[in-house]
Amino acid sequence: METGQFLKDAAAWAVQDARLESVILVGSHARGTNHAGSDVDLVILTADKAGMLRDPSWTARFGRVKRCQVESYGACTSVRVWYENGPEVEFGLVLPSWAAAPLDPGTARVLRDGYRVLSDRAGHFAAPEIPPLG
Repeated sequence: METGQFLKDAAAWAVQDARLESVILVGSHARGTNHAGSDVDLVILTADKAGMLRDPSWTARFGRVKRCQVESYGACTSVRVWYENGPEVEFGLVLPSWAAAPLDPGTARVLRDGYRVLSDRAGHFAAPEIPPLG
């Protein structure tokens, strides 16, 4: 599966799955600086972070999972997935408070670096308060 199709499927999933309050694309794909080897970075705001980590079977909806690992980055816990016929994807699971003002410095850095909203059912990104650089 190509990255463009994956992003369409991820946006559809974000609208269909009631656990997902907001899903944003971050990193090189959001900035338009990606290259052939770039992974896809999603941030998923969900009150069910623990449940999604306990049962990551939801990752299989995007293709056959070749390998999966969990990585912790403070408030964000990522489920990194390598798909047999698709991109490497980092699903960053965060609680909705991740986007609450005032933004945590790490959150502000991620958002300042560039993001694209795929779904925002809860309105977390209607008017995010991203502090200026410096």
